[in-house]
Amino acid sequence: MKLQLLPTILLSATLTNCAPVLEGRDTCTTNDLNLLSGGMHGYNGIYWGFAPDDTNPPTTMSTINGNTGKTASTYGRYSQINGSEPYDGYQLLQVMSDVVSSGAVFVPAVMPTGVTFSQIDSTVAQQIATVLEKFTSQGVEVWLRFAHEVNYYVQAGGSNGEPEYPGGSQADFITAWQTVHAAVASNPKILMFWCPNDDTTSEPVAGWWPGADYVDIVGMDVYPGAGATFASVYGTFYADYASTYNKHFCIGETGAANGGSVANKEAWVTQLANTDVSTYPCYKAATWFEFDKGGDDFRIIQGQSSATIQQTLSNFA
Repeated sequence: MKLQLLPTILLSATLTNCAPVLEGRDTCTTNDLNLLSGGMHGYNGIYWGFAPDDTNPPTTMSTINGNTGKTASTYGRYSQINGSEPYDGYQLLQVMSDVVSSGAVFVPAVMPTGVTFSQIDSTVAQQIATVLEKFTSQGVEVWLRFAHEVNYYVQAGGSNGEPEYPGGSQADFITAWQTVHAAVASNPKILMFWCPNDDTTSEPVAGWWPGADYVDIVGMDVYPGAGATFASVYGTFYADYASTYNKHFCIGETGAANGGSVANKEAWVTQLANTDVSTYPCYKAATWFEFDKGGDDFRIIQGQSSATIQQTLSNFA
């Protein structure tokens, strides 16, 4: 599909920042896929990046980029609101220099693991905004995944060593989301990214929808098994939210189920980086969970054989 690039997008190609720019808070168009930006793209044009492993030892995006010979377009990171003190975003600020130098869009998941949704008042929301402004003041675009995977974390109960959201009602979550939205609304470089977990009968997403006026990007975190396709995993969600509301669709994090075999990981990478975007014109980006987590190795670059790395890279321009 030939992309018609807007003048503003063409200008961005002259910048050192390789990050995708989703036309601020405008609705989705194919013009957002800037193949001249220099950032890592699938052969279908979608932006590609990683959530670097923050465990011991932590991985930097600089290291990942060095091992791919490419420049990741998105940079995922996790941070918790613990409630015992003001939110200072230290987990995000720890990697600030790496984020800025990477040129990627920053995709922080800010997780209310120590506060209920009703405790996310304007004060806490402003604390979040202040942390993120430290990135945007350096020219970084931020896609804020506030309370990501909410439909899972409100009932995780510590399973698999995961934290949980003390939570509250869906109405409380929507109020909290809208409060955070109000705190960042004046900053055009912060986009609100609604990113629930897999939409299942036991963890449905519909009741957690904050409203179209408060969401800039939609996505869903899924770690599928063998044989998954883009359509089978995301098709219904894409139709319900990206198409219905004309919102950018981005994958906040993904990988193969339980880490998966090399074959399963590579098959899923191929699906995401080659799916026909003419069928899904709002599909803009994917961020891979580049973690070795509790023995489940989701990684496709770090710690992998040269053959696996080359197979991964064969999907990217």
